[in-house]
Amino acid sequence: MRNIPLKQVAAHLGVVCESELQVSDYQINSSLVQPGGLFFALPGLRADGHSFLAEVKQRGGIAAVVSKQYQGPDYGLVLLPVDQVLEGLQGLARDFLKTSQAKIIGVTGSMGKTTTKEFIGTLLEKKFKVWKTFSSYNTKLTFPLTLLNRSGDEEVLVLEMAMSEPGDMGRLLEIAAPDIAVLTQIGLAHVASFSGGKEEIAKEKGSIFLHPKTKTAVFYHGFYEFTEVVKSISAEKTSFSQEDRSADYFLSPSDGKYLLDERGVRVYQFDPPYKQTHILHNFLAAVTVARQMKMEWDEINAQVPLLTLPKMRFEQFEKEGIVFINDAYNANPDSMRAALANLPEPREGGKRIAVLGGMVELGKFSYESHLEIGRFAQKYADHLLTYGEDAVQIAEGFLEAKKPSEHFSDPAALAKALKAVLSQGDVVLLKGSRKMQLEKVFEHLFEPSAP
Repeated sequence: MRNIPLKQVAAHLGVVCESELQVSDYQINSSLVQPGGLFFALPGLRADGHSFLAEVKQRGGIAAVVSKQYQGPDYGLVLLPVDQVLEGLQGLARDFLKTSQAKIIGVTGSMGKTTTKEFIGTLLEKKFKVWKTFSSYNTKLTFPLTLLNRSGDEEVLVLEMAMSEPGDMGRLLEIAAPDIAVLTQIGLAHVASFSGGKEEIAKEKGSIFLHPKTKTAVFYHGFYEFTEVVKSISAEKTSFSQEDRSADYFLSPSDGKYLLDERGVRVYQFDPPYKQTHILHNFLAAVTVARQMKMEWDEINAQVPLLTLPKMRFEQFEKEGIVFINDAYNANPDSMRAALANLPEPREGGKRIAVLGGMVELGKFSYESHLEIGRFAQKYADHLLTYGEDAVQIAEGFLEAKKPSEHFSDPAALAKALKAVLSQGDVVLLKGSRKMQLEKVFEHLFEPSAP
């Protein structure tokens, strides 16, 4: 937590230190260190955190957790040597959390984690003092930072919990087990690490429900298809759906608004700011959690106009009569389909242009998944531009419909081609895995023309 004497932090790390300096924040990225900050010098594949100690000092940091193997200069920092820096980071977050009385809500899923986390936080802020995961700090490296940088007087912690390989969820649960666990949806994200496909992913993500501390399990009703995983859940099960009325919470459209059924009884009408089905999925999950937190319907509804989407999640803006949708933060087959299916209709004379990048970490499912997305896009896009090696198969699937399609390996060239086909009334979608960094296409597209 913030503003704790450095000697107290050191004691939790098993290091003797008598400094009374106050720790103001905790970081693993040297460029984010604030005055009074504590830096964890994590080893990395591309860079070693110990190489950035001088920058940490320059930015006002007061101390760094380093490996006992480090023999370099301290640059004026208080160095706290430990056996494993990552274990020190995770252990410190776990220990500090033990002093908190806050209720913990954990959110996982193959898509929509960050949006659902944000929506839950916004709804609950009407009634509780909430602290939530910063940005998408949801991994074994970044997850502890949310816990360490909290103020300490929260009533509710809304924590995003991600996994990319077997065992990841268990490591996060060791740091912070939720009282209420939420699973948005199961898809093929990170499936390269799971030879058993969706069944294995469901088992790993479903483990968020299995900690003895977890009393309530909130999940998409379709999760019941994973029978064995659901049977293993002893927490109270609560489901939500837009397709199945037998779900505990069911949302259905009605004259531009949405009706909410709670356990088979029509109870409320909402007018959410976003009407796309995949965003309504996140909204419904958040409403379900708010009800588990004993919020009244009017309390929930008062917060609905305040809901906002995180950056690069179906983020829409208009420029020169063209609607652009920046959904470039990440992608897997399910989120690709959701984005394409929810494209708004172009204005008269306009067309729908899909700019799609490759989807990473799909392993043996990669070829067919990309091909299938190309075929799926036939129904929703008039023109396709693809980017990255894996996206070749998207273009291949789309070309079966004999619609215009081009493939690129350079974002500047893609942007040039996109600019050449744009006209007023068009709708343009950009979506791909984070590795693709498709948002750079906008930088090239909107850069000033040379005189």
